[in-house]
Amino acid sequence: MAYPMSELDFFIKNNRLFSEIGRTEAESLCARRRLFKHRKDEILFMHGDASDSLYFLGHGLVRLSKLSYDGRKFTLDVVSPGGFFGELCLAGETERRSIAEAMEDVAGFEIKKTVFEAYLVKRPEVAIKLIKIIGDKRIEMENILEDMIFMDVESRVVSLLLKYSDHGTVKLPLTHQEIADMTGTTRVSASRTMVALRNRGLIDTQGHKIVLKNEGKLREMLQLPFNGKGGRPSAQK
Repeated sequence: MAYPMSELDFFIKNNRLFSEIGRTEAESLCARRRLFKHRKDEILFMHGDASDSLYFLGHGLVRLSKLSYDGRKFTLDVVSPGGFFGELCLAGETERRSIAEAMEDVAGFEIKKTVFEAYLVKRPEVAIKLIKIIGDKRIEMENILEDMIFMDVESRVVSLLLKYSDHGTVKLPLTHQEIADMTGTTRVSASRTMVALRNRGLIDTQGHKIVLKNEGKLREMLQLPFNGKGGRPSAQK
């Protein structure tokens, strides 16, 4: 069965893991795939759901988060188009340990663990690439934990804005609650910090759009180099 080029395009061209495979190979891998589509705020999976597949995102943004015992949410990662999530099923996870929800309308492919493992046996170079990407994610997670342990609220918020910035604009449409969820603080503290940064002329806000007006100064606050391109130094090459 042949698949429309529109579906294969965002599976192949827009995905770090499969950017070099051909159409025939993609069709073979997609033969047992499930196309998913979710509206904003819908849940893709919950904590405790069966962990038996990987998700490859083609459109939209997906938030991965955890809930504390008292109901507070902490955002672990935001997956953008071309990324994937749910890969812990390959490491022995049998039940989901996080929540995946759509930050906006999303679409992509879901592939069963057994199907994907069979594919990796045939393509060890893809398996090696997968390991490197998962390693990058692990380093990013360690950076988040370091921020939580060693930084105050203002520094954590600045770090977040720099991490998701591109040429002076934060790529994610973040509310103050989402900023709080992603920095391990309260909405009140996040709001106070954003107001303080705006009053000091370091950022500007237009609805949920955040512009970094003085990225060099923001980086100085974290003692990071400024290259004019935006974004926080990453493990990804």
